Amino acid sequence: MFVIFPAIAMLLGWGLRGYIGGGPYGALIPGTFVTLSICLLLNFKMETAAIAALFGAIGIGYGGNMTYGQTLGFLKNPDTIYWGVIGCLVKGTVWGLLGGAVLGLGIDRTVCSRKTVVLAILITIPAFYLGLTLINEPKLIYFSNRLDKPRDESWAGLLFAAVALLSYLRLCGPRGAVTIPLRFSLWGALGGGLGFGGGCLFLAFGPKEWNWIGWWKMMEFSFGLIFGAALGWCAWLNREYLSRCGQSENTPPPRVGLCLVYVVFVALIFYGFPRVPEMLPEGFLKQPGVAGWMNRTLFSLVFGYVTFGAVSLILGLNSLHTAWQCAITLTVFHTVLDYTRDLNDVANFGYTLSGEGQFIVLVIASAFVGLLASWLMTGRAAVRNLFLLVLWACYFSGLARSFLNKDFLFPSEGGLSLVSIFREHPSLLVVQGIFTASTLWLTWVLVTRFG
Repeated sequence: MFVIFPAIAMLLGWGLRGYIGGGPYGALIPGTFVTLSICLLLNFKMETAAIAALFGAIGIGYGGNMTYGQTLGFLKNPDTIYWGVIGCLVKGTVWGLLGGAVLGLGIDRTVCSRKTVVLAILITIPAFYLGLTLINEPKLIYFSNRLDKPRDESWAGLLFAAVALLSYLRLCGPRGAVTIPLRFSLWGALGGGLGFGGGCLFLAFGPKEWNWIGWWKMMEFSFGLIFGAALGWCAWLNREYLSRCGQSENTPPPRVGLCLVYVVFVALIFYGFPRVPEMLPEGFLKQPGVAGWMNRTLFSLVFGYVTFGAVSLILGLNSLHTAWQCAITLTVFHTVLDYTRDLNDVANFGYTLSGEGQFIVLVIASAFVGLLASWLMTGRAAVRNLFLLVLWACYFSGLARSFLNKDFLFPSEGGLSLVSIFREHPSLLVVQGIFTASTLWLTWVLVTRFG
């Protein structure tokens, strides 16, 4: 169960991430799912599970900074397929290395003081920009297309961040501080590398006549499956020690006021940040030379996910409510945000929704989930019930993506029906089948084993 439960949880989370919201915030889904599954297996109490879930969600989210669309594009050409596979292997390894290290830092709160954890988190920020500046920006090792709309890569920055975090714990932390983060980072690197490096082969060798399977989604599913299995195996190998960690008293107080501060912070990032470029002088971010580099770095430093993640971890480390709201509500918030943003284009669903309407939907959905999470964390089987909440909220977001379509909801005579939708998009049947089967199986395990 230590392998299959986290593996299926992350398989589903990764599939949903690619379906209802990409980027680092979309990666909160598999991060939350896999960490909560591990916490339940280790019998973590609600307070320690909150910190673990926070660190797991944000930690796995870091890798979502990486661009890999063009890297996967190399797999379609026999002349570049090997470079594409190497790129996926490297990026998957880095994803697991940093994600595992941060998860491990949050899951073991018995060794490090809060100050040590905060400093370890903060040191990842300059380390990230150092790797970005030395390797990614000059494109010394580059896994995207140099000739066609070259992308900004960040894998080296994330690699430097992981090494800096682990090095700080080893050199400056108390004895044993690096042990669990290092073990999770190594198993995460193995699982992430094999998951992405192996999963991408579906795109390279999947028979075209079987495209109805949806090879892209199979790549995502296999990535999550192997990555989650590796993290679960690490938890199994260290289960006796980690089970004691799960009963630690080194947990934060509720501090609802700090949670409200975090809500304002999130609102500024998602609703203030998009308006900032409009207020900057023309060409501010496109200046050549050192001045342009400094402008872009400063802009990214203030508004990028690496800083957002650090602030989230530090606030959550000091507030139980903030930790759960980040792991649960922020995860759902972004799935709804991504859906409502697509309502700007009539081509997506056959209808649109005004900006005010999108905001109202987002606020109502987020407030409902946030209040429900606050209530569930005070009851029996809190960790299980919070997992069920985020699980089904994300599953229904996936259903909305597929079926809240005007032509399907209000078909004209001879128009779309459920059968015709699956006939025109056969991979949808496979993908939704895997989503549904995984969700039902996880629910069955949660209800029967952790009730």
